[in-house]
Amino acid sequence: MLKGVILSLVVFVLITFDQSIVAINDLQNNPGGNSDTIQALVINTNSEILESIKEMSGTDIFHLVDSLLDQKAIPVDLIQEINDYAESRFLEHDYYISLTSFYDTSVYPANSLYQNWNTEKVYPYNETSFKTDTVSMLILEDKNNFCDFKMPIEGVLTSRFGWRDGKNHNGIDVDLHVWDPVAASFDGMVRIAKYHGGYGRVVVIRHYNGLETLYAHLHRIKVKPGDIVEAGQIIGLGGSSGKSTGSHLHFEMRYKGKPLNPLSIINFKEQSLYNDTIELKKTKWSYTALPKGVKYHTVKRGDYLYAIAEQYAISINQLCEWNGIKRNSTLRVGKQLRISS
Repeated sequence: MLKGVILSLVVFVLITFDQSIVAINDLQNNPGGNSDTIQALVINTNSEILESIKEMSGTDIFHLVDSLLDQKAIPVDLIQEINDYAESRFLEHDYYISLTSFYDTSVYPANSLYQNWNTEKVYPYNETSFKTDTVSMLILEDKNNFCDFKMPIEGVLTSRFGWRDGKNHNGIDVDLHVWDPVAASFDGMVRIAKYHGGYGRVVVIRHYNGLETLYAHLHRIKVKPGDIVEAGQIIGLGGSSGKSTGSHLHFEMRYKGKPLNPLSIINFKEQSLYNDTIELKKTKWSYTALPKGVKYHTVKRGDYLYAIAEQYAISINQLCEWNGIKRNSTLRVGKQLRISS
């Protein structure tokens, strides 16, 4: 359905563009023609095209521009008009930063952020871009369908993010049965789809805002590198491949190769995001993911978990889940604890 809509739009745009070229040539060959008339025709043609894409989602516009870039005679001015319109709607999305460089035919999501597309290494990124970061705002979902969210699988959470068995567990584990379908969490492009010694059969998807999600221990892989996927699309079947003690999905969320706590972003009880926008604050080794609008408590001398939970009328379990800590964790004075959704 989506491909049909995009194809129809491309045909319409190209026909309109070709018709305008023919008309302009006629005017130029006509002694009565003048530059003002030609300019007016170009403006009217572009206005008609822009009017036709006002109801398009960000993904549709991306595919439209990509299709135009594949033409033998690239309509540069038209692409610039479409890009200007897209930026007016999605100004802060990295997805559209790539459209400002329409001479670059790269179709890789967030290419302006990474400048790297590796289909062999799960983590091919260096520390350069991370070191210069401070705070980043990422939009995960929006009302214009620029990006959507779906749960990768609905199941029981069996292992959380954080320190486990003497090492960092950089994702979460969700129970499943072998052959259960696993879905992409957001729209994006498949970067990795292969067997990995530790992860087993693993899929990594890069999304248009720069996030990457990882789906490990699959029994079967249903996509290949370069595939464009939509949120909710099946990308594999659950299993227990690699270093796994039982069938489950190991799910990670990363930004510039750094692991984020999915439980700070996704409300697994409600099967939804806590907020459509997150703030990433750089820490010494990674980022802290903070849903927009959440409230925090700064730990003071003498504070303990029970008292903090009681003060804000939340459970200790919820407090621990939001902050990736345990009941017996030591609270450092000055540390900020999330106390709202």
